[in-house]
Parts: sequence; structure tokens; C-alpha cells
Amino acid sequence: MSDETRATLLERLRDGDAPLAWEEFFDRYWRLIYSFSRRRGCSEQTAEEVVQDVMMVVFEQRDVFRYDPARGRFRDWLLTVVCNQVAQRRRRPSDRQRGRGGNSSDAMAEAATDDVQPDDAWQAAFELSLLSALLDVIRHEVNPRTFQAFELFAIEELPGAEVARITGLSRNAVYQARKNVLRRLTELGAPYRDEGQLGERIKEALEQQPDAIVERSVTNRIAQTMRSR
Repeated sequence: MSDETRATLLERLRDGDAPLAWEEFFDRYWRLIYSFSRRRGCSEQTAEEVVQDVMMVVFEQRDVFRYDPARGRFRDWLLTVVCNQVAQRRRRPSDRQRGRGGNSSDAMAEAATDDVQPDDAWQAAFELSLLSALLDVIRHEVNPRTFQAFELFAIEELPGAEVARITGLSRNAVYQARKNVLRRLTELGAPYRDEGQLGERIKEALEQQPDAIVERSVTNRIAQTMRSR
């Protein structure tokens, strides 16, 4: 996905082309914001609040913010917004206590991420988020059996004959499914063009996705916030 595509999305936000543009922005970036916040030491609840805060910043600025590539990359602007909101949340006593208490895994996460380099962590998370978004685009472009064959063959690494049996496709069609999806990923701008790395990067992208419980919680939180506006 090019910077031009992202600029078009932000242009629609700025111009108030609300429901589709807003949902698209939320769907594309909330997982990235949540995952990065967790890696920066936020508890699950605080990370959800950071997602909410960032989305409100973008929503409230949509009438004045115009993405200008000459000023830098969109991902860097978004990083600044996210880091500001994480810092604000972690400065609050209740959030610091939440990060240290109760849930030992959250406390460990906070201690472990003190030495993380935000730029490196963000760039890696952003690229994986982009890859997930591109996969979603392709998932809706191709026949469901074609995408299933790609997942089983290229990601799960099942033998071609087994994938053919599961999907009902010929073995040749299974090989072609992998080729077509990888080619489309490259056309759309996948951040990892080396096929030898792409499978591993796709697995990483899928592994970084928050679980369904978190997705429902974040979605409900944003919906309630937007209804109150």
C-alpha cells in the first residue's frame, strides 16, 4: 500500500467522508496501536485506552489535518501520536499501578520494554500491520478456496497433495494459488518481496494480531465513545 493510498484515506477523513473512511482507518490501524502499546509496557486495559485516545485524536483532527508527504511519512506522524498517548496514560497513577500490580505478565512487560527502541519496534510492527492489511485485501479479491489453498500451502506448509485434497483443487491449482497471492502481495507493495522471507513474515503478522476477546472489547469501546460524540 503506497503513501498515496494512505494519503487518499486521510484526505477522505479530513473531508468528512465519515463512515467508510473512519471504519477503514480503525480496522487498519487499531491492532498495530494496541500491539505496540502492549510492547511499550501498557496493560491490556491501558492499551485499549491508548487505541481509543489515538482514534479520537485522528477523529478530532480530520477537519484540519492534511497528510503532506513532504513533511515526512505518515507512519512517523502516527508513531508520534501513539507515543504521546502511551506516555500520557503511563503518567497517570492509576495506569502505572495497573501496569505494575495484579497481572504479573503486565508488570513483566513494562519492565521488559523499558529498553526497547521505539523507532525500530514501530517500524517492524508497522510493516507487519501493513502485510496483514494487504492479505485482507487479497482475501476479498480471490476465490475463498484459492486463499485457503495459499494459507495451507504457503503458511501452514502442508504438502501440495494434502492441500489439494482439503480444498478440492488440483495440485497445479494449489501451486498457482500460492504464486498468484504472492504476486499480488508484491503488486500491492508487500514490505518483504523475497519469497523466502515472506512466509515467515506472514506468520509473524498473523501472530501479532490481538485475540477475538480484545477485538470485541476495543470495538465496543470505540463504538460507545463515538455514540457519545
